[in-house]
Amino acid sequence: MKLNPDQRAIIARINSAFDALYKLDNIGLTPLRSMLFDFNKTDEKNHRSMLDNTFKEHHPNTASITDCAKLFTVKHIADALINPKWEIKDLLRIKKSCIYSQSIVDNYREKIRECWKEQDIDYLSKLDYLSLVDYDLYIKHQLEQGKRS
Repeated sequence: MKLNPDQRAIIARINSAFDALYKLDNIGLTPLRSMLFDFNKTDEKNHRSMLDNTFKEHHPNTASITDCAKLFTVKHIADALINPKWEIKDLLRIKKSCIYSQSIVDNYREKIRECWKEQDIDYLSKLDYLSLVDYDLYIKHQLEQGKRS
């Protein structure tokens, strides 16, 4: 895995936001951040294995499964903070982690905001998976949309 400096900077911001949510693992008996991360890690492993082991061939400079799982963990929580949109009926058509993230936010919104007082929640909600798995394609899409970030 050979990541460019921009990808490493994105991962650093993801790690900072993920680490800041450590308090979610200390609420009650369920380690919420870890559970959500595990959902995302399993989804990412399944996604990569469904591609008949050609994932690395098509994406040679990709972030690790762990980094991508952390991206989805913080992105889904940030999305739920900004624009909660999922309902129980959506569970059949979206990733379980999306609904789980929204439930965590619904129950612990203030604690998350406290954890993320140093984070740019808007930035986190706009994280793009493609930026970690195929940066050249990500930049191409950004340029096509006229909004390179």
